[in-house]
Amino acid sequence: MGRELAICEFPNTWQLTSLGELLDRTGGSVQTGPFGSQLHASDYVDTGIPSVMPKNISVEKIDSSEIARVSQEDIKRLAKYQLSEGDIVYSRRGDVEKCALVGVRENGWLCGTGCLRVRLGEACEISPVFLHAYLSSPAIREWISRNAIGATMPNLNTSILRDVPLLIPDQKTIKMIESCWGNINKRLVLFENQNQTLEQIVQALFKSWFVDFDPVIDNVLAAGNDIPGVLQHKVEQRQKAQQLPDFKPLPEGIRALFPNEFEQTDELNIGVAGWIPKGWRVSSTGDELGISGGATPSTKNPEFWEGGDIHWTSPKDLSGNGSKILLDTSRKITEAGLAKITSGLLPVDTVLMSSRAPVGYLALAKVPLAINQGYIALQCEKVLTPEYTMQFLDSIMDEIKGISGGTTFAEISKKTFRSIKLIVPSKPVIEAFTSIVKVNYDKITENVKQMNSLIETRDYLLPKLITGEVSLEANIHG
Repeated sequence: MGRELAICEFPNTWQLTSLGELLDRTGGSVQTGPFGSQLHASDYVDTGIPSVMPKNISVEKIDSSEIARVSQEDIKRLAKYQLSEGDIVYSRRGDVEKCALVGVRENGWLCGTGCLRVRLGEACEISPVFLHAYLSSPAIREWISRNAIGATMPNLNTSILRDVPLLIPDQKTIKMIESCWGNINKRLVLFENQNQTLEQIVQALFKSWFVDFDPVIDNVLAAGNDIPGVLQHKVEQRQKAQQLPDFKPLPEGIRALFPNEFEQTDELNIGVAGWIPKGWRVSSTGDELGISGGATPSTKNPEFWEGGDIHWTSPKDLSGNGSKILLDTSRKITEAGLAKITSGLLPVDTVLMSSRAPVGYLALAKVPLAINQGYIALQCEKVLTPEYTMQFLDSIMDEIKGISGGTTFAEISKKTFRSIKLIVPSKPVIEAFTSIVKVNYDKITENVKQMNSLIETRDYLLPKLITGEVSLEANIHG
């Protein structure tokens, strides 16, 4: 397979080389992270030095929300794999075309198992920001994907990275690219952080109302009703919270929607040892939700794919997704392709959960779409709403993963999923929750639209800056 890159004419003051040649003459390097024999899964600790793994790599930043950690002893033993500000990190398998730039925060972290590190030499004429922008441009990402080894699971190695064609512009152009790249990515990170905060607010409200039963406990205490012994610890926690200076009680109109008693059920794994708010009921996901799966039309038949404009999603679309909103898909199918999927075109606000490789990605579809066989799609046709269902699934994700089977990789079948027990609150309570959190989901959706627009601008403009087709003033403010 050839490793050439089609590049149009460029000024004769610019230099075409390879990443390896640049690194060799400036003292840089490409290095793999520690192998499994050097660092086992059992070596990771709850508190310690973060270790960047493939799942933490995104173009805009290194995601530390679910990051592994190693002890101080291990970081000393693996010191040669430590990251420095300005390093660029790749995944060695899977999503190999994406890379992340190591910032001040990540200085001293570990380049984890399954990753590759690119480090520029001190005398290099280009900056890490420019190199990250260049390596993240659509043409280079496509080049890396095309040259990665393996059809089913792409693999990246130091040799492939060293062969990446590298076009080095003049310093003025480099500065323009750095400015454009940095400003757009800062705005993207800002939107992503806003979305995470909005999502955390929704999660906290769901936990308060439907896991800790705070409004019900408030009503029980106000009415002077008996408290089951198994709930006493929650009562004590709530009483402590009520004494805090920043405690804000629920508005009376909302609190009145909740009961002031608990009742016991035969399902000891539901609620608190079988106790649930009086008047709420126990059901199952199969009885409360419309559940369907998907398929992949044959990729060998162009009739199913070429010129398609129907959104079709696989769990890969959710990998690294900074929010639980899905507005676009990487692939589209035709009407003929859609006809091969029995679940057909799913409507807006379908809840999606990846059912394998891995189990547990969640998304709320904001466009009509079809799904592949790696999803369970949920339609909320009864009392439960999409927003409630999203938070319910998120709250029991450990349980879902625990009941997933499979020898090669974890997978949860639709039959197993249908058997999951759940509490169904009263309709007014669910409607009140939904009306509150829908404001957050609408804001998240709008932010995702803005992010998609920025990414589209970035991916259109960046290649033209790199090849000299477009020139901007040196100080771009986004």
